Amino acid sequence: MTGMEADPTEGHLRRAELLADLGHFDEAVAELDPPLAANPSDGGALALLAAIQLAAGKPEPALEAAEKAVAATPAAIQPQVTEGEALLQLRRFKEAAVVAERILDAGPDDPYAQLNGAAILGEARNGQRALDAAWQAVNLAPQDARAHLVLSGIAGRLQLTELAEQARDEALRLDPELASTGSVGRFAIPEPTARDLRPTPATAIGWLALYAGAFTVPVAMLAAVLHAVHPATSRVVAVVLGLCGVGLVALFANRLPGSARETLTSDRASRIAAAATLAGPLSVIAYGVIGSPWAVAVALATTAVAAVAVVSRIKF
Repeated sequence: MTGMEADPTEGHLRRAELLADLGHFDEAVAELDPPLAANPSDGGALALLAAIQLAAGKPEPALEAAEKAVAATPAAIQPQVTEGEALLQLRRFKEAAVVAERILDAGPDDPYAQLNGAAILGEARNGQRALDAAWQAVNLAPQDARAHLVLSGIAGRLQLTELAEQARDEALRLDPELASTGSVGRFAIPEPTARDLRPTPATAIGWLALYAGAFTVPVAMLAAVLHAVHPATSRVVAVVLGLCGVGLVALFANRLPGSARETLTSDRASRIAAAATLAGPLSVIAYGVIGSPWAVAVALATTAVAAVAVVSRIKF
Protein backbone atom coordinates (compact mmCIF):
# COMPACT_ATOMS: atom_id res chain seq x y z
CA MET A 1 0.00 0.00 0.00
CA THR A 2 1.41 3.40 -1.00
CA GLY A 3 1.52 6.49 1.16
CA MET A 4 -1.18 8.08 -1.03
CA GLU A 5 -3.56 5.18 -0.42
CA ALA A 6 -2.78 5.11 3.31
CA ASP A 7 -3.43 8.83 3.72
CA PRO A 8 -7.10 9.21 4.73
CA THR A 9 -7.17 12.90 3.70
CA GLU A 10 -8.08 12.12 0.10
CA GLY A 11 -11.01 10.01 1.24
CA HIS A 12 -12.31 12.81 3.45
CA LEU A 13 -12.07 15.31 0.59
CA ARG A 14 -13.93 13.04 -1.83
CA ARG A 15 -16.69 12.31 0.68
CA ALA A 16 -17.01 16.02 1.45
CA GLU A 17 -17.38 16.80 -2.27
CA LEU A 18 -20.02 14.09 -2.66
CA LEU A 19 -21.99 15.28 0.36
CA ALA A 20 -21.85 18.86 -0.90
CA ASP A 21 -23.07 17.76 -4.34
CA LEU A 22 -26.02 16.11 -2.58
CA GLY A 23 -26.74 19.32 -0.68
CA HIS A 24 -25.65 17.96 2.72
CA PHE A 25 -23.45 20.94 3.49
CA ASP A 26 -23.18 20.54 7.26
CA GLU A 27 -22.10 16.93 6.89
CA ALA A 28 -19.64 17.94 4.17
CA VAL A 29 -18.10 20.55 6.47
CA ALA A 30 -17.89 17.98 9.28
CA GLU A 31 -16.14 15.58 6.91
CA LEU A 32 -13.31 18.11 6.57
CA ASP A 33 -12.71 18.42 10.31
CA PRO A 34 -10.26 15.49 10.55
CA PRO A 35 -7.89 16.59 7.76
CA LEU A 36 -7.93 20.20 8.98
CA ALA A 37 -7.35 19.09 12.55
CA ALA A 38 -4.34 17.14 11.35
CA ASN A 39 -3.09 19.98 9.13
CA PRO A 40 -4.74 23.39 9.61
CA SER A 41 -2.79 24.73 6.63
CA ASP A 42 -4.01 22.08 4.16
CA GLY A 43 -4.71 24.30 1.16
CA GLY A 44 -6.86 21.74 -0.65
CA ALA A 45 -9.09 21.10 2.35
CA LEU A 46 -9.38 24.81 3.11
CA ALA A 47 -10.30 25.61 -0.50
CA LEU A 48 -12.97 22.91 -0.48
CA LEU A 49 -14.30 24.11 2.86
CA ALA A 50 -14.58 27.65 1.51
CA ALA A 51 -16.43 26.46 -1.60
CA ILE A 52 -18.85 24.37 0.47
CA GLN A 53 -19.59 27.22 2.87
CA LEU A 54 -20.21 29.54 -0.05
CA ALA A 55 -22.57 27.03 -1.67
CA ALA A 56 -24.37 26.73 1.66
CA GLY A 57 -25.02 30.47 1.62
CA LYS A 58 -22.55 31.28 4.38
CA PRO A 59 -20.21 33.90 2.91
CA GLU A 60 -18.49 34.86 6.17
CA PRO A 61 -17.08 31.40 7.04
CA ALA A 62 -16.45 30.90 3.32
CA LEU A 63 -14.35 34.05 3.23
CA GLU A 64 -12.40 33.04 6.33
CA ALA A 65 -11.59 29.62 4.86
CA ALA A 66 -10.78 31.07 1.46
CA GLU A 67 -8.32 33.58 2.91
CA LYS A 68 -6.57 30.78 4.77
CA ALA A 69 -6.48 28.69 1.58
CA VAL A 70 -4.99 31.60 -0.37
CA ALA A 71 -2.36 32.07 2.31
CA ALA A 72 -1.51 28.36 2.18
CA THR A 73 -1.49 28.10 -1.63
CA PRO A 74 -1.05 31.61 -3.05
CA ALA A 75 -0.65 30.35 -6.62
CA ALA A 76 -4.01 28.51 -6.64
CA ILE A 77 -6.77 30.37 -8.49
CA GLN A 78 -9.83 28.54 -7.20
CA PRO A 79 -9.65 29.72 -3.56
CA GLN A 80 -9.10 33.28 -4.79
CA VAL A 81 -12.27 32.98 -6.85
CA THR A 82 -14.17 31.79 -3.78
CA GLU A 83 -12.70 34.67 -1.81
CA GLY A 84 -13.90 37.17 -4.41
CA GLU A 85 -17.37 35.66 -4.59
CA ALA A 86 -17.71 35.67 -0.82
CA LEU A 87 -16.73 39.35 -0.72
CA LEU A 88 -19.37 40.08 -3.36
CA GLN A 89 -22.04 38.36 -1.28
CA LEU A 90 -20.92 40.42 1.70
CA ARG A 91 -21.15 43.53 -0.50
CA ARG A 92 -17.51 44.38 0.12
CA PHE A 93 -17.09 45.46 -3.45
CA LYS A 94 -13.78 47.34 -3.22
CA GLU A 95 -12.10 44.31 -1.69
CA ALA A 96 -13.74 42.02 -4.26
CA ALA A 97 -12.37 44.20 -7.05
CA VAL A 98 -8.86 43.92 -5.61
CA VAL A 99 -9.17 40.13 -5.51
CA ALA A 100 -10.50 40.10 -9.07
CA GLU A 101 -7.54 42.13 -10.29
CA ARG A 102 -5.22 39.71 -8.54
CA ILE A 103 -6.90 36.75 -10.22
CA LEU A 104 -6.65 38.36 -13.64
CA ASP A 105 -2.99 39.21 -13.17
CA ALA A 106 -2.20 35.71 -11.94
CA GLY A 107 -3.67 33.91 -14.94
CA PRO A 108 -3.60 36.02 -18.12
CA ASP A 109 -3.72 32.88 -20.28
CA ASP A 110 -5.92 30.82 -17.97
CA PRO A 111 -9.55 30.78 -19.17
CA TYR A 112 -10.78 29.87 -15.67
CA ALA A 113 -8.96 32.83 -14.16
CA GLN A 114 -10.06 35.28 -16.85
CA LEU A 115 -13.68 34.10 -16.78
CA ASN A 116 -14.07 34.25 -13.01
CA GLY A 117 -11.93 37.33 -12.57
CA ALA A 118 -14.03 39.15 -15.16
CA ALA A 119 -17.28 38.00 -13.54
CA ILE A 120 -16.21 39.19 -10.09
CA LEU A 121 -14.78 42.46 -11.34
CA GLY A 122 -17.87 43.07 -13.48
CA GLU A 123 -20.06 42.91 -10.38
CA ALA A 124 -17.69 44.73 -8.07
CA ARG A 125 -16.54 47.52 -10.35
CA ASN A 126 -17.63 47.13 -13.92
CA GLY A 127 -15.57 48.79 -16.61
CA GLN A 128 -13.14 48.34 -19.47
CA ARG A 129 -10.85 46.05 -17.46
CA ALA A 130 -13.71 43.64 -16.81
CA LEU A 131 -14.79 43.80 -20.44
CA ASP A 132 -11.27 43.08 -21.68
CA ALA A 133 -10.99 40.11 -19.33
CA ALA A 134 -14.33 38.75 -20.51
CA TRP A 135 -13.15 39.03 -24.11
CA GLN A 136 -9.97 37.22 -23.15
CA ALA A 137 -12.02 34.43 -21.54
CA VAL A 138 -14.07 34.07 -24.72
CA ASN A 139 -10.93 34.00 -26.86
CA LEU A 140 -9.32 31.37 -24.63
CA ALA A 141 -12.44 29.21 -24.34
CA PRO A 142 -14.76 30.04 -27.26
CA GLN A 143 -16.88 26.92 -26.69
CA ASP A 144 -17.58 27.72 -23.03
CA ALA A 145 -21.09 29.13 -22.75
CA ARG A 146 -20.26 30.64 -19.36
CA ALA A 147 -17.60 32.86 -20.90
CA HIS A 148 -20.15 34.30 -23.31
CA LEU A 149 -22.64 34.77 -20.46
CA VAL A 150 -20.10 36.76 -18.48
CA LEU A 151 -19.26 38.87 -21.52
CA SER A 152 -22.97 39.48 -22.10
CA GLY A 153 -23.57 40.59 -18.53
CA ILE A 154 -20.61 42.94 -18.46
CA ALA A 155 -21.40 44.40 -21.88
CA GLY A 156 -25.04 44.90 -20.89
CA ARG A 157 -24.11 46.85 -17.77
CA LEU A 158 -21.84 49.00 -19.93
CA GLN A 159 -24.78 49.71 -22.27
CA LEU A 160 -23.06 47.86 -25.11
CA THR A 161 -26.38 46.43 -26.14
CA GLU A 162 -25.44 44.83 -29.45
CA LEU A 163 -22.42 43.05 -27.97
CA ALA A 164 -24.48 41.90 -24.99
CA GLU A 165 -27.13 40.45 -27.29
CA GLN A 166 -24.62 38.68 -29.51
CA ALA A 167 -22.81 37.14 -26.53
CA ARG A 168 -26.09 36.07 -24.96
CA ASP A 169 -27.25 34.44 -28.19
CA GLU A 170 -23.92 32.65 -28.57
CA ALA A 171 -24.16 31.32 -25.01
CA LEU A 172 -27.63 29.96 -25.72
CA ARG A 173 -26.44 28.47 -29.00
CA LEU A 174 -23.62 26.66 -27.23
CA ASP A 175 -25.86 25.50 -24.40
CA PRO A 176 -29.58 25.65 -25.30
CA GLU A 177 -30.50 24.31 -21.86
CA LEU A 178 -29.59 27.71 -20.44
CA ALA A 179 -32.95 28.94 -21.70
CA SER A 180 -34.76 26.59 -19.32
CA THR A 181 -32.34 26.49 -16.39
CA GLY A 182 -31.63 30.22 -16.39
CA SER A 183 -28.05 29.85 -15.26
CA VAL A 184 -24.92 27.79 -15.07
CA GLY A 185 -23.58 27.90 -11.53
CA ARG A 186 -23.16 31.53 -10.55
CA PHE A 187 -23.41 32.76 -14.14
CA ALA A 188 -27.00 33.84 -14.63
CA ILE A 189 -28.42 34.59 -18.05
CA PRO A 190 -28.57 38.40 -18.30
CA GLU A 191 -31.90 40.12 -18.11
CA PRO A 192 -33.56 40.61 -21.50
CA THR A 193 -32.02 43.56 -23.30
CA ALA A 194 -33.38 45.78 -26.04
CA ARG A 195 -33.13 42.83 -28.41
CA ASP A 196 -36.13 41.20 -26.74
CA LEU A 197 -38.19 44.26 -27.64
CA ARG A 198 -37.12 44.10 -31.28
CA PRO A 199 -38.44 41.78 -33.98
CA THR A 200 -37.22 38.22 -34.27
CA PRO A 201 -35.26 37.41 -37.45
CA ALA A 202 -38.39 36.16 -39.25
CA THR A 203 -40.37 39.20 -38.13
CA ALA A 204 -37.60 41.52 -39.30
CA ILE A 205 -37.89 39.98 -42.75
CA GLY A 206 -41.64 40.44 -42.49
CA TRP A 207 -41.23 44.15 -41.82
CA LEU A 208 -38.96 44.38 -44.85
CA ALA A 209 -41.66 42.79 -46.99
CA LEU A 210 -44.30 45.09 -45.47
CA TYR A 211 -42.35 48.27 -46.16
CA ALA A 212 -41.49 47.17 -49.69
CA GLY A 213 -45.11 46.26 -50.37
CA ALA A 214 -46.30 49.59 -49.03
CA PHE A 215 -44.07 51.21 -51.63
CA THR A 216 -44.64 48.83 -54.57
CA VAL A 217 -48.44 48.67 -54.49
CA PRO A 218 -49.08 52.46 -54.76
CA VAL A 219 -46.39 52.79 -57.43
CA ALA A 220 -47.88 49.95 -59.47
CA MET A 221 -51.37 51.42 -59.17
CA LEU A 222 -50.08 54.86 -60.15
CA ALA A 223 -48.38 53.35 -63.20
CA ALA A 224 -51.62 51.57 -64.15
CA VAL A 225 -53.69 54.75 -63.88
CA LEU A 226 -51.17 56.85 -65.82
CA HIS A 227 -50.95 54.14 -68.49
CA ALA A 228 -54.55 54.79 -69.42
CA VAL A 229 -53.95 58.55 -69.69
CA HIS A 230 -50.36 58.96 -70.87
CA PRO A 231 -48.44 55.70 -71.41
CA ALA A 232 -45.06 57.36 -72.02
CA THR A 233 -45.21 59.34 -68.79
CA SER A 234 -46.36 56.24 -66.96
CA ARG A 235 -43.35 54.28 -68.11
CA VAL A 236 -40.88 57.01 -67.13
CA VAL A 237 -42.45 57.31 -63.69
CA ALA A 238 -42.39 53.51 -63.33
CA VAL A 239 -38.67 53.28 -64.07
CA VAL A 240 -37.73 56.13 -61.73
CA LEU A 241 -39.89 54.96 -58.84
CA GLY A 242 -39.00 51.32 -59.48
CA LEU A 243 -35.31 52.12 -59.13
CA CYS A 244 -36.07 53.98 -55.92
CA GLY A 245 -37.92 50.90 -54.69
CA VAL A 246 -34.97 48.60 -55.45
CA GLY A 247 -32.68 50.99 -53.62
CA LEU A 248 -34.94 51.05 -50.57
CA VAL A 249 -35.19 47.25 -50.48
CA ALA A 250 -31.41 46.98 -50.69
CA LEU A 251 -31.00 49.58 -47.93
CA PHE A 252 -33.44 47.85 -45.58
CA ALA A 253 -31.99 44.42 -46.36
CA ASN A 254 -28.50 45.66 -45.55
CA ARG A 255 -29.75 46.83 -42.16
CA LEU A 256 -31.23 43.47 -41.23
CA PRO A 257 -29.53 41.96 -38.15
CA GLY A 258 -27.10 39.15 -38.82
CA SER A 259 -29.54 36.59 -37.41
CA ALA A 260 -32.16 37.67 -39.94
CA ARG A 261 -29.72 37.33 -42.82
CA GLU A 262 -28.91 33.83 -41.56
CA THR A 263 -32.64 33.05 -41.56
CA LEU A 264 -32.76 33.94 -45.26
CA THR A 265 -30.32 31.12 -45.99
CA SER A 266 -31.95 28.54 -43.74
CA ASP A 267 -35.69 29.16 -44.07
CA ARG A 268 -37.39 28.56 -47.41
CA ALA A 269 -40.43 30.73 -46.75
CA SER A 270 -38.20 33.65 -45.80
CA ARG A 271 -36.16 33.21 -48.97
CA ILE A 272 -39.33 33.28 -51.06
CA ALA A 273 -40.59 36.35 -49.19
CA ALA A 274 -37.32 38.17 -49.82
CA ALA A 275 -37.25 37.21 -53.50
CA ALA A 276 -40.86 38.28 -53.99
CA THR A 277 -40.18 41.54 -52.16
CA LEU A 278 -37.39 42.40 -54.58
CA ALA A 279 -39.39 41.18 -57.57
CA GLY A 280 -42.07 43.82 -56.90
CA PRO A 281 -40.08 46.96 -57.79
CA LEU A 282 -38.19 45.03 -60.48
CA SER A 283 -41.51 44.24 -62.14
CA VAL A 284 -42.43 47.92 -62.02
CA ILE A 285 -39.15 48.70 -63.79
CA ALA A 286 -39.90 45.95 -66.31
CA TYR A 287 -43.21 47.66 -67.11
CA GLY A 288 -41.38 50.93 -67.69
CA VAL A 289 -38.96 49.23 -70.07
CA ILE A 290 -41.36 47.06 -72.10
CA GLY A 291 -44.61 48.96 -71.57
CA SER A 292 -46.69 45.82 -70.87
CA PRO A 293 -49.45 46.25 -68.26
CA TRP A 294 -48.91 42.63 -67.32
CA ALA A 295 -45.70 43.63 -65.61
CA VAL A 296 -47.77 45.83 -63.27
CA ALA A 297 -49.95 42.84 -62.47
CA VAL A 298 -46.82 40.81 -61.71
CA ALA A 299 -45.62 43.54 -59.33
CA LEU A 300 -48.88 43.35 -57.38
CA ALA A 301 -48.83 39.54 -57.41
CA THR A 302 -45.29 39.27 -56.11
CA THR A 303 -46.13 41.65 -53.28
CA ALA A 304 -49.02 39.38 -52.32
CA VAL A 305 -46.73 36.33 -52.45
CA ALA A 306 -44.28 38.01 -50.11
CA ALA A 307 -47.06 38.83 -47.67
CA VAL A 308 -48.43 35.28 -47.70
CA ALA A 309 -44.97 33.73 -47.25
CA VAL A 310 -44.19 35.88 -44.23
CA VAL A 311 -47.56 36.06 -42.48
CA SER A 312 -48.64 32.45 -42.83
CA ARG A 313 -45.11 30.96 -42.85
CA ILE A 314 -46.22 28.48 -45.52
CA LYS A 315 -43.37 26.15 -46.53
CA PHE A 316 -43.41 26.14 -50.31
